[in-house]
Amino acid sequence: MIDAIASPWLPYLILVAVTALARLLCGSWFAPAAFVGLVWSFFIGVCLILTQYPVPGRGMWMLVLLVVAIQLGALVVHQLRPRDSGSSLVTSVHEFEALVVPCRRYGLICTAIALVGCVYFLFTSLVEFDLPFTGLSVLEVGARWTLLRYDDVYEPWSVRLLIMWLHPAALLGGILFACSLTRLNRLVAAITLLPAFAYGFLTGARAAILLGLTCWVSGYVALLCIRSRGRLHLFSAKRISSLLLSAAVMVVVFLAIDGVRDSKWYQGFVIDVREQKLATYIFGSPAAFAGWYAHADAAPPLWGARTFAGEFDLLGIKSRTIGTYTATSNVTSGADATNVFTIFRGLIEDFTPYGALLIAAIIGAFASWAFGALTITASGALLGLSAFYGAMLISPLWSLFTFNGATLAWIVAWCVISRANRESQVFSLSSHGRQVPCQ
Repeated sequence: MIDAIASPWLPYLILVAVTALARLLCGSWFAPAAFVGLVWSFFIGVCLILTQYPVPGRGMWMLVLLVVAIQLGALVVHQLRPRDSGSSLVTSVHEFEALVVPCRRYGLICTAIALVGCVYFLFTSLVEFDLPFTGLSVLEVGARWTLLRYDDVYEPWSVRLLIMWLHPAALLGGILFACSLTRLNRLVAAITLLPAFAYGFLTGARAAILLGLTCWVSGYVALLCIRSRGRLHLFSAKRISSLLLSAAVMVVVFLAIDGVRDSKWYQGFVIDVREQKLATYIFGSPAAFAGWYAHADAAPPLWGARTFAGEFDLLGIKSRTIGTYTATSNVTSGADATNVFTIFRGLIEDFTPYGALLIAAIIGAFASWAFGALTITASGALLGLSAFYGAMLISPLWSLFTFNGATLAWIVAWCVISRANRESQVFSLSSHGRQVPCQ
Protein backbone atom coordinates (compact mmCIF):
# COMPACT_ATOMS: atom_id res chain seq x y z
CA MET A 1 0.00 0.00 0.00
CA ILE A 2 2.79 2.40 0.90
CA ASP A 3 4.59 1.56 -2.34
CA ALA A 4 1.44 2.35 -4.34
CA ILE A 5 1.05 5.76 -2.68
CA ALA A 6 4.74 6.56 -3.17
CA SER A 7 4.54 5.61 -6.85
CA PRO A 8 4.08 8.47 -9.35
CA TRP A 9 1.62 6.35 -11.29
CA LEU A 10 -1.26 6.64 -8.82
CA PRO A 11 -1.51 10.46 -8.93
CA TYR A 12 -1.07 10.32 -12.70
CA LEU A 13 -4.00 7.90 -13.08
CA ILE A 14 -6.10 10.21 -10.90
CA LEU A 15 -5.23 13.13 -13.20
CA VAL A 16 -6.26 11.11 -16.25
CA ALA A 17 -9.57 10.16 -14.56
CA VAL A 18 -10.35 13.78 -13.60
CA THR A 19 -9.48 14.90 -17.12
CA ALA A 20 -11.80 12.30 -18.68
CA LEU A 21 -14.58 13.41 -16.32
CA ALA A 22 -13.98 17.06 -17.22
CA ARG A 23 -14.22 16.22 -20.92
CA LEU A 24 -17.49 14.36 -20.30
CA LEU A 25 -19.03 17.21 -18.29
CA CYS A 26 -17.83 20.09 -20.47
CA GLY A 27 -18.30 18.48 -23.87
CA SER A 28 -15.05 19.77 -25.39
CA TRP A 29 -11.33 19.22 -25.02
CA PHE A 30 -10.93 22.99 -25.27
CA ALA A 31 -12.98 23.65 -22.16
CA PRO A 32 -10.45 24.88 -19.56
CA ALA A 33 -10.89 21.94 -17.18
CA ALA A 34 -10.34 19.40 -19.95
CA PHE A 35 -7.66 21.39 -21.78
CA VAL A 36 -5.24 21.78 -18.87
CA GLY A 37 -5.71 18.13 -17.94
CA LEU A 38 -5.02 17.02 -21.50
CA VAL A 39 -1.81 19.07 -21.71
CA TRP A 40 -0.47 17.78 -18.42
CA SER A 41 -1.63 14.19 -18.91
CA PHE A 42 0.40 14.15 -22.13
CA PHE A 43 3.57 15.65 -20.64
CA ILE A 44 3.53 13.57 -17.47
CA GLY A 45 2.57 10.42 -19.35
CA VAL A 46 5.47 10.77 -21.78
CA CYS A 47 7.82 11.53 -18.90
CA LEU A 48 6.77 8.35 -17.08
CA ILE A 49 6.44 6.01 -20.06
CA LEU A 50 9.16 6.94 -22.51
CA THR A 51 11.91 8.14 -20.18
CA GLN A 52 13.88 6.69 -17.30
CA TYR A 53 13.73 9.76 -15.07
CA PRO A 54 13.41 9.22 -11.32
CA VAL A 55 10.10 10.80 -10.25
CA PRO A 56 9.48 11.02 -6.47
CA GLY A 57 5.89 10.19 -5.60
CA ARG A 58 5.60 13.09 -3.15
CA GLY A 59 6.52 15.61 -5.80
CA MET A 60 4.19 14.03 -8.36
CA TRP A 61 1.28 14.21 -5.92
CA MET A 62 1.86 17.94 -5.52
CA LEU A 63 2.11 18.47 -9.27
CA VAL A 64 -1.14 16.62 -9.89
CA LEU A 65 -2.90 18.44 -7.04
CA LEU A 66 -2.02 21.78 -8.64
CA VAL A 67 -3.35 20.69 -12.04
CA VAL A 68 -6.49 19.24 -10.50
CA ALA A 69 -7.00 22.48 -8.55
CA ILE A 70 -7.20 24.33 -11.88
CA GLN A 71 -9.63 21.72 -13.15
CA LEU A 72 -11.85 21.88 -10.06
CA GLY A 73 -11.99 25.68 -10.18
CA ALA A 74 -13.03 25.48 -13.82
CA LEU A 75 -15.58 22.71 -13.20
CA VAL A 76 -17.24 24.60 -10.35
CA VAL A 77 -17.85 27.64 -12.57
CA HIS A 78 -18.94 25.40 -15.43
CA GLN A 79 -21.53 23.67 -13.25
CA LEU A 80 -22.81 26.93 -11.74
CA ARG A 81 -23.42 28.78 -14.99
CA PRO A 82 -26.81 28.48 -16.74
CA ARG A 83 -27.12 25.59 -19.14
CA ASP A 84 -27.89 27.84 -22.10
CA SER A 85 -24.89 30.11 -21.45
CA GLY A 86 -23.04 28.52 -24.35
CA SER A 87 -25.23 30.60 -26.66
CA SER A 88 -23.56 33.73 -25.31
CA LEU A 89 -20.53 32.78 -27.37
CA VAL A 90 -22.49 33.49 -30.53
CA THR A 91 -21.26 36.58 -32.28
CA SER A 92 -21.89 38.13 -35.64
CA VAL A 93 -19.75 37.35 -38.64
CA HIS A 94 -19.18 41.08 -38.96
CA GLU A 95 -17.54 41.25 -35.52
CA PHE A 96 -14.88 38.75 -36.60
CA GLU A 97 -14.46 40.40 -39.99
CA ALA A 98 -13.83 43.67 -38.16
CA LEU A 99 -10.71 42.10 -36.60
CA VAL A 100 -9.08 41.24 -39.93
CA VAL A 101 -7.83 44.67 -40.98
CA PRO A 102 -6.51 45.84 -37.57
CA CYS A 103 -4.87 42.47 -36.82
CA ARG A 104 -3.21 42.49 -40.23
CA ARG A 105 -2.11 46.12 -39.95
CA TYR A 106 -0.76 46.03 -36.41
CA GLY A 107 0.52 42.48 -36.75
CA LEU A 108 2.70 43.59 -39.65
CA ILE A 109 3.84 46.69 -37.75
CA CYS A 110 4.90 44.58 -34.75
CA THR A 111 6.58 42.07 -37.09
CA ALA A 112 8.51 44.85 -38.81
CA ILE A 113 9.70 46.28 -35.47
CA ALA A 114 10.88 42.86 -34.28
CA LEU A 115 12.61 42.13 -37.60
CA VAL A 116 14.43 45.48 -37.38
CA GLY A 117 15.60 44.35 -33.96
CA CYS A 118 16.84 41.05 -35.42
CA VAL A 119 18.78 42.79 -38.20
CA TYR A 120 20.22 45.35 -35.79
CA PHE A 121 21.20 42.58 -33.38
CA LEU A 122 22.88 40.57 -36.16
CA PHE A 123 25.04 43.38 -37.48
CA THR A 124 26.01 44.74 -34.05
CA SER A 125 26.97 41.19 -33.02
CA LEU A 126 29.08 40.71 -36.15
CA VAL A 127 30.90 43.95 -35.35
CA GLU A 128 31.33 43.07 -31.68
CA PHE A 129 32.71 39.61 -32.46
CA ASP A 130 34.76 40.90 -35.42
CA LEU A 131 33.12 38.48 -37.85
CA PRO A 132 32.49 38.90 -41.59
CA PHE A 133 28.98 38.78 -42.99
CA THR A 134 28.84 35.14 -44.11
CA GLY A 135 26.56 32.20 -43.47
CA LEU A 136 28.92 30.54 -41.00
CA SER A 137 29.45 33.84 -39.19
CA VAL A 138 25.69 34.17 -38.71
CA LEU A 139 25.64 30.69 -37.19
CA GLU A 140 28.57 31.58 -34.96
CA VAL A 141 26.67 34.59 -33.61
CA GLY A 142 24.16 32.17 -32.07
CA ALA A 143 26.94 29.98 -30.66
CA ARG A 144 28.75 32.91 -29.07
CA TRP A 145 25.63 34.41 -27.56
CA THR A 146 24.84 31.01 -26.07
CA LEU A 147 28.16 31.09 -24.20
CA LEU A 148 27.67 34.71 -23.14
CA ARG A 149 24.17 33.97 -21.85
CA TYR A 150 25.58 31.33 -19.49
CA ASP A 151 27.88 34.04 -18.13
CA ASP A 152 24.85 36.26 -17.35
CA VAL A 153 25.44 38.55 -20.32
CA TYR A 154 22.21 39.89 -21.82
CA GLU A 155 21.52 41.28 -25.24
CA PRO A 156 21.61 45.12 -25.30
CA TRP A 157 18.48 46.87 -24.03
CA SER A 158 17.98 48.48 -27.43
CA VAL A 159 17.74 45.02 -28.99
CA ARG A 160 15.47 43.63 -26.31
CA LEU A 161 13.05 46.57 -26.62
CA LEU A 162 12.72 45.88 -30.34
CA ILE A 163 12.65 42.09 -30.17
CA MET A 164 9.88 41.92 -27.56
CA TRP A 165 7.41 42.97 -30.27
CA LEU A 166 7.62 39.46 -31.71
CA HIS A 167 5.11 38.39 -29.05
CA PRO A 168 2.24 40.73 -30.01
CA ALA A 169 3.06 40.07 -33.67
CA ALA A 170 2.55 36.33 -33.12
CA LEU A 171 -0.62 36.74 -31.05
CA LEU A 172 -2.24 39.03 -33.63
CA GLY A 173 -1.05 36.67 -36.38
CA GLY A 174 -2.81 33.71 -34.78
CA ILE A 175 -6.04 35.69 -34.45
CA LEU A 176 -5.74 36.87 -38.05
CA PHE A 177 -5.20 33.33 -39.34
CA ALA A 178 -8.34 32.12 -37.57
CA CYS A 179 -10.68 34.94 -38.59
CA SER A 180 -9.65 35.21 -42.25
CA LEU A 181 -10.17 32.84 -45.15
CA THR A 182 -8.11 34.61 -47.81
CA ARG A 183 -4.67 33.28 -48.74
CA LEU A 184 -3.06 36.70 -48.53
CA ASN A 185 -4.18 37.29 -44.96
CA ARG A 186 -3.14 33.79 -43.92
CA LEU A 187 0.26 34.34 -45.48
CA VAL A 188 0.60 37.56 -43.48
CA ALA A 189 -0.44 35.63 -40.36
CA ALA A 190 2.30 33.07 -40.98
CA ILE A 191 4.89 35.81 -41.57
CA THR A 192 4.27 37.13 -38.04
CA LEU A 193 6.19 34.09 -36.75
CA LEU A 194 9.33 35.02 -38.70
CA PRO A 195 10.90 37.24 -35.97
CA ALA A 196 10.55 34.48 -33.36
CA PHE A 197 12.41 31.96 -35.51
CA ALA A 198 15.02 34.50 -36.64
CA TYR A 199 15.79 35.60 -33.09
CA GLY A 200 15.91 32.00 -31.89
CA PHE A 201 18.63 31.15 -34.41
CA LEU A 202 20.55 34.39 -33.79
CA THR A 203 20.74 33.74 -30.04
CA GLY A 204 20.88 29.95 -30.08
CA ALA A 205 17.86 29.91 -27.75
CA ARG A 206 14.68 27.88 -28.10
CA ALA A 207 12.65 30.12 -25.80
CA ALA A 208 11.95 32.80 -28.43
CA ILE A 209 10.57 30.22 -30.86
CA LEU A 210 8.46 28.50 -28.22
CA LEU A 211 7.06 31.78 -26.94
CA GLY A 212 6.25 33.02 -30.43
CA LEU A 213 4.47 29.78 -31.28
CA THR A 214 2.63 29.78 -27.95
CA CYS A 215 1.28 33.31 -28.53
CA TRP A 216 0.30 32.44 -32.12
CA VAL A 217 -1.44 29.17 -31.26
CA SER A 218 -3.25 30.65 -28.25
CA GLY A 219 -4.80 33.43 -30.36
CA TYR A 220 -5.68 30.99 -33.14
CA VAL A 221 -7.31 28.39 -30.89
CA ALA A 222 -9.18 30.93 -28.74
CA LEU A 223 -10.85 32.55 -31.74
CA LEU A 224 -11.73 29.22 -33.34
CA CYS A 225 -13.21 28.10 -30.03
CA ILE A 226 -15.40 31.18 -29.83
CA ARG A 227 -16.53 30.85 -33.43
CA SER A 228 -17.54 27.24 -32.80
CA ARG A 229 -19.49 28.28 -29.68
CA GLY A 230 -17.21 26.22 -27.46
CA ARG A 231 -17.64 23.02 -29.47
CA LEU A 232 -14.32 22.98 -31.29
CA HIS A 233 -13.18 19.42 -32.03
CA LEU A 234 -9.59 18.41 -31.34
CA PHE A 235 -9.33 14.87 -32.64
CA SER A 236 -10.30 15.37 -36.27
CA ALA A 237 -8.18 13.93 -39.08
CA LYS A 238 -7.12 17.40 -40.20
CA ARG A 239 -6.04 18.56 -36.75
CA ILE A 240 -4.22 15.33 -35.91
CA SER A 241 -2.28 15.64 -39.17
CA SER A 242 -1.46 19.25 -38.33
CA LEU A 243 -0.30 18.28 -34.84
CA LEU A 244 1.97 15.52 -36.15
CA LEU A 245 3.42 17.80 -38.82
CA SER A 246 3.98 20.57 -36.27
CA ALA A 247 5.70 18.14 -33.90
CA ALA A 248 8.04 16.96 -36.67
CA VAL A 249 8.87 20.56 -37.61
CA MET A 250 9.63 21.45 -33.99
CA VAL A 251 11.99 18.49 -33.61
CA VAL A 252 13.87 19.61 -36.73
CA VAL A 253 13.99 23.21 -35.45
CA PHE A 254 15.30 22.10 -32.05
CA LEU A 255 17.99 20.01 -33.68
CA ALA A 256 18.91 22.99 -35.86
CA ILE A 257 19.12 25.24 -32.78
CA ASP A 258 21.46 22.70 -31.16
CA GLY A 259 23.52 22.81 -34.34
CA VAL A 260 23.75 26.60 -34.03
CA ARG A 261 24.78 26.35 -30.38
CA ASP A 262 27.54 23.87 -31.27
CA SER A 263 28.85 25.80 -34.30
CA LYS A 264 32.10 27.39 -33.13
CA TRP A 265 35.06 29.05 -34.73
CA TYR A 266 34.10 28.28 -38.34
CA GLN A 267 33.98 24.55 -37.75
CA GLY A 268 30.70 24.44 -39.59
CA PHE A 269 27.10 23.67 -38.83
CA VAL A 270 26.97 20.36 -37.00
CA ILE A 271 23.78 18.58 -36.00
CA ASP A 272 24.48 16.04 -33.30
CA VAL A 273 21.31 14.03 -32.70
CA ARG A 274 21.15 13.47 -28.96
CA GLU A 275 17.73 12.06 -28.22
CA GLN A 276 18.28 12.08 -24.46
CA LYS A 277 19.17 15.77 -24.44
CA LEU A 278 16.11 16.64 -26.50
CA ALA A 279 13.86 14.52 -24.28
CA THR A 280 15.32 16.12 -21.15
CA TYR A 281 14.51 19.60 -22.42
CA ILE A 282 10.98 18.81 -23.58
CA PHE A 283 9.76 16.23 -21.06
CA GLY A 284 12.15 16.51 -18.12
CA SER A 285 10.29 19.28 -16.31
CA PRO A 286 7.67 17.10 -14.51
CA ALA A 287 10.47 14.97 -13.09
CA ALA A 288 12.52 18.07 -12.26
CA PHE A 289 9.59 19.63 -10.40
CA ALA A 290 8.82 16.42 -8.53
CA GLY A 291 12.45 16.05 -7.49
CA TRP A 292 12.68 19.68 -6.41
CA TYR A 293 9.47 19.59 -4.36
CA ALA A 294 10.35 16.30 -2.69
CA HIS A 295 13.57 17.82 -1.33
CA ALA A 296 12.66 21.52 -1.12
CA ASP A 297 13.19 23.46 2.10
CA ALA A 298 10.57 25.92 3.32
CA ALA A 299 11.39 29.50 2.33
CA PRO A 300 9.65 32.88 2.66
CA PRO A 301 7.23 33.63 -0.19
CA LEU A 302 8.51 35.83 -3.00
CA TRP A 303 5.07 37.29 -3.82
CA GLY A 304 5.29 37.07 -7.59
CA ALA A 305 9.02 37.48 -8.22
CA ARG A 306 9.20 34.08 -9.94
CA THR A 307 5.88 34.00 -11.81
CA PHE A 308 6.31 37.59 -13.04
CA ALA A 309 10.10 37.70 -13.08
CA GLY A 310 10.31 39.95 -16.12
CA GLU A 311 7.91 42.52 -14.71
CA PHE A 312 9.68 42.56 -11.31
CA ASP A 313 13.01 43.07 -13.08
CA LEU A 314 11.60 45.86 -15.25
CA LEU A 315 10.23 47.67 -12.20
CA GLY A 316 13.52 47.25 -10.34
CA ILE A 317 11.96 45.18 -7.54
CA LYS A 318 14.04 42.04 -8.06
CA SER A 319 16.67 41.23 -10.67
CA ARG A 320 15.81 38.38 -12.97
CA THR A 321 18.05 35.34 -13.27
CA ILE A 322 18.75 34.11 -16.79
CA GLY A 323 16.88 30.83 -17.22
CA THR A 324 14.88 31.62 -14.04
CA TYR A 325 16.91 29.14 -11.98
CA THR A 326 20.67 28.79 -11.69
CA ALA A 327 20.49 25.34 -10.10
CA THR A 328 19.76 22.37 -12.33
CA SER A 329 18.04 19.08 -11.69
CA ASN A 330 19.71 15.86 -12.77
CA VAL A 331 16.62 14.12 -14.06
CA THR A 332 18.51 11.20 -15.51
CA SER A 333 21.19 8.86 -14.33
CA GLY A 334 23.59 10.41 -16.83
CA ALA A 335 24.94 13.89 -17.29
CA ASP A 336 21.78 15.46 -18.71
CA ALA A 337 20.24 18.13 -16.52
CA THR A 338 17.58 20.80 -16.75
CA ASN A 339 16.77 24.08 -15.05
CA VAL A 340 13.17 23.96 -16.31
CA PHE A 341 10.79 23.27 -13.41
CA THR A 342 7.29 24.10 -14.80
CA ILE A 343 5.10 27.08 -13.91
CA PHE A 344 4.24 25.50 -10.57
CA ARG A 345 7.61 25.82 -8.87
CA GLY A 346 7.36 29.58 -9.33
CA LEU A 347 3.82 29.61 -7.92
CA ILE A 348 4.91 27.67 -4.85
CA GLU A 349 7.97 29.83 -4.26
CA ASP A 350 5.86 32.94 -4.70
CA PHE A 351 2.79 32.01 -2.65
CA THR A 352 3.59 28.77 -0.67
CA PRO A 353 2.00 25.41 -1.58
CA TYR A 354 -1.40 26.31 -0.10
CA GLY A 355 -1.43 29.69 -1.79
CA ALA A 356 -0.42 28.07 -5.09
CA LEU A 357 -3.36 25.66 -4.85
CA LEU A 358 -5.75 28.56 -4.21
CA ILE A 359 -4.38 30.58 -7.11
CA ALA A 360 -4.56 27.53 -9.39
CA ALA A 361 -8.26 27.15 -8.57
CA ILE A 362 -8.84 30.87 -9.26
CA ILE A 363 -7.08 30.56 -12.63
CA GLY A 364 -9.34 27.67 -13.57
CA ALA A 365 -12.45 29.55 -12.44
CA PHE A 366 -11.50 32.65 -14.44
CA ALA A 367 -10.79 30.61 -17.56
CA SER A 368 -14.11 28.77 -17.31
CA TRP A 369 -15.89 32.09 -16.84
CA ALA A 370 -14.26 33.40 -20.01
CA PHE A 371 -15.16 30.17 -21.83
CA GLY A 372 -18.79 30.57 -20.81
CA ALA A 373 -18.75 34.29 -21.67
CA LEU A 374 -21.44 35.02 -19.07
CA THR A 375 -21.02 38.78 -18.69
CA ILE A 376 -18.35 39.68 -21.24
CA THR A 377 -18.30 40.12 -24.99
CA ALA A 378 -16.77 37.72 -27.42
CA SER A 379 -13.76 40.03 -27.61
CA GLY A 380 -13.28 39.81 -23.87
CA ALA A 381 -13.56 36.04 -24.06
CA LEU A 382 -10.93 36.06 -26.82
CA LEU A 383 -8.42 37.86 -24.61
CA GLY A 384 -9.13 35.76 -21.52
CA LEU A 385 -9.15 32.41 -23.29
CA SER A 386 -6.05 33.11 -25.35
CA ALA A 387 -4.16 34.11 -22.20
CA PHE A 388 -5.27 30.89 -20.50
CA TYR A 389 -4.43 28.65 -23.45
CA GLY A 390 -1.03 30.27 -23.84
CA ALA A 391 -0.20 30.01 -20.14
CA MET A 392 -1.25 26.35 -19.99
CA LEU A 393 0.46 25.32 -23.22
CA ILE A 394 3.82 26.48 -21.93
CA SER A 395 3.15 25.70 -18.26
CA PRO A 396 5.20 22.46 -18.39
CA LEU A 397 8.22 24.68 -19.04
CA TRP A 398 7.77 28.14 -17.51
CA SER A 399 5.31 30.83 -16.57
CA LEU A 400 4.30 32.60 -19.78
CA PHE A 401 4.07 35.97 -18.09
CA THR A 402 7.56 35.84 -16.65
CA PHE A 403 8.47 37.37 -20.03
CA ASN A 404 7.70 41.06 -20.56
CA GLY A 405 7.03 40.41 -24.23
CA ALA A 406 4.10 38.13 -23.40
CA THR A 407 2.55 40.79 -21.18
CA LEU A 408 3.04 43.30 -23.99
CA ALA A 409 1.33 40.92 -26.41
CA TRP A 410 -1.95 40.90 -24.50
CA ILE A 411 -1.83 44.64 -23.85
CA VAL A 412 -1.40 45.29 -27.57
CA ALA A 413 -4.12 42.75 -28.43
CA TRP A 414 -6.50 44.46 -26.01
CA CYS A 415 -5.83 47.84 -27.63
CA VAL A 416 -6.26 46.46 -31.15
CA ILE A 417 -9.45 44.54 -30.36
CA SER A 418 -10.96 47.46 -28.45
CA ARG A 419 -10.30 49.79 -31.36
CA ALA A 420 -11.74 47.26 -33.80
CA ASN A 421 -14.90 47.02 -31.72
CA ARG A 422 -15.32 50.79 -31.62
CA GLU A 423 -14.83 51.07 -35.38
CA SER A 424 -17.23 48.17 -35.94
CA GLN A 425 -19.92 49.87 -33.84
CA VAL A 426 -19.51 53.15 -35.71
CA PHE A 427 -19.62 51.30 -39.04
CA SER A 428 -22.78 49.44 -38.02
CA LEU A 429 -24.52 52.67 -37.01
CA SER A 430 -23.53 54.46 -40.20
CA SER A 431 -24.72 51.60 -42.39
CA HIS A 432 -28.03 51.25 -40.49
CA GLY A 433 -27.40 47.67 -39.55
CA ARG A 434 -26.15 46.45 -42.94
CA GLN A 435 -23.22 44.03 -42.61
CA VAL A 436 -20.50 44.83 -45.14
CA PRO A 437 -17.25 42.84 -45.14
CA CYS A 438 -14.26 44.74 -43.75
CA GLN A 439 -11.55 42.86 -45.59
